[in-house]
Amino acid sequence: MYTRKKMVVGLFFLIVMLMSGCSPVAQAETTKEQEETRTITSGNRLEAIMKSGKIMIGISPDYAPFAFMAKKKDESFYAGADVELGNYIAEQLGVEAEFCVMEFDECLDAVSEGTVDLVLLGMLQEKDREEKLDFTKVYYRPGTQVILVKERQESKLRSIEDFQEKTLAAQYGSLQAQIVVEQFPESYLNLTENVSGAVLMLRMGTVDGVVLEEALAGEMLREYPELARSEVELSYTSNEIAGGVVKGETELLEQVNAIIDSVTEQNLYLHWLDEANELAASL
Repeated sequence: MYTRKKMVVGLFFLIVMLMSGCSPVAQAETTKEQEETRTITSGNRLEAIMKSGKIMIGISPDYAPFAFMAKKKDESFYAGADVELGNYIAEQLGVEAEFCVMEFDECLDAVSEGTVDLVLLGMLQEKDREEKLDFTKVYYRPGTQVILVKERQESKLRSIEDFQEKTLAAQYGSLQAQIVVEQFPESYLNLTENVSGAVLMLRMGTVDGVVLEEALAGEMLREYPELARSEVELSYTSNEIAGGVVKGETELLEQVNAIIDSVTEQNLYLHWLDEANELAASL
């Protein structure tokens, strides 16, 4: 089992039949012309991407909510927060995202060989992987986890013991749900499909608290002044997730990192995770 899969116990895991190939929606072979373009312009891959109008991104869609196979009506498609990130990177570069679907180790080999430009794999920055790629900036790290409660109840809910026999809401398959199970054994867990559903339950008084990432909690507090942050301190293991580009491609790495900075500043990845969890729960 890949090390990346140790990050959150209970994340959705969707097993799919994988086939090699690249495509924005379905799988198709990379053209000979595209391969030659990238080979000829080795050392200036960003220029090759702009010339071809496509950025080839390696994904392994067996790891929800980062990347997985979804279905709408009779159409199958790739979904997940990493897929959204890949599309956003392509959009900011002004090119099309072409997803190359492989198993995890095959993706690492592909970026090492230069047959893809970028890999987004829900990947931890492990030392042995540095030989195959240059890591991007971290685009996801579980931030401080907090509990939101009704403001009028905040003075009564300031410790884990205060939540005994109380109900906490968390998104299904998330780190927050894991925290409730592990750290609040005397509390009840109410699973929801998305963050907005959990917050709505708190506002309606059907749960006593909601466990959220600090950044999202801040947004909820600004939107709903009747809520407050509990003083309870939560512990968890924080792992940093990054992508990888072909080694030595400095210009491409700088551009991708600048886009990741924008994603981080806007909390976009957290919202993509929320949407991906909701979609995966519906499958």
